[in-house]
Amino acid sequence: MPPSTSSKEKNLKKSFDLLYRNYTKPEFLDSDPLFLCYLYDSPEDREFVGLLSALFAYGNVTAIRGFLARLLEPMGKNPKQYLLNHGTKIWKNKLGPYRFQKEKDILLFLQAIRLAYLEIEKSGEKFLESWFSPINPKETGLEKRISGFQSRLSEILNDLDPGWKSYGLGFLIGLGNPKSAHKRYCMFLRWMVRKEGPDLGLYKQIKTSELLFPLDTHINRLSNILGITERRTSDFKKSREVTDYFQKFYPEDPLRMDFALCRLGILRKCKTAYVAELCESCDLKEVCKIYGKKKK
Repeated sequence: MPPSTSSKEKNLKKSFDLLYRNYTKPEFLDSDPLFLCYLYDSPEDREFVGLLSALFAYGNVTAIRGFLARLLEPMGKNPKQYLLNHGTKIWKNKLGPYRFQKEKDILLFLQAIRLAYLEIEKSGEKFLESWFSPINPKETGLEKRISGFQSRLSEILNDLDPGWKSYGLGFLIGLGNPKSAHKRYCMFLRWMVRKEGPDLGLYKQIKTSELLFPLDTHINRLSNILGITERRTSDFKKSREVTDYFQKFYPEDPLRMDFALCRLGILRKCKTAYVAELCESCDLKEVCKIYGKKKK
């Protein structure tokens, strides 16, 4: 922290660092969708599985894991190579729908990802990082990178099927809401860009300082409880506010606290109400609005 930082902020950073040490541990990985990537040895498979895990990460956790198991198991230990070699015929009339996506939507998406990989291979690339670059090179910002990926994938889908734009496939790719927080893409890019575990650090051109907080249920709620933002709407502006807040403490790595903070919600260590056995031992109780009201 810079010399002018107040003692309150220094104490707050100590609390964040303590929470980070307590929860950024391998034993908590299986509570996160990132754990699926670690079932595969190849970095290329980890990227591919990470993209699937992130984009389908909405809805009930049990349902998400069940669907991803149906999707990934037929591909074996090298899912990316399987998709490149064999396409999607193994799932036809067997995979079924998932939430908003019909089977046709999912298979069309996989075909587009397959063609994306085949295209980048022509230029000697292994990962999709270059697809996460703004369409207009003069533009900056993670949202422009995400929009670039969506645009490139949309072009492939247009070639595959001009009538591809169903609600389900549009939702999966994340089209249609200019104010979106892009939660699933922000989560995926955290996994791919950050070099420090549990993240994978596979992407080299995107800087950690560019990342934005994925506004999942837990970060959305905790950011209000901790007074990080007053904004209630889970949109891009809120993601930006939460990111800017943590950038004060970790200028080059604003998402350093994301995994640890999420554990408070996922592991039910924070129940949005005063529970003595949880709140009295919480590392962040001094900045928690709920704890503060109880003490008053």
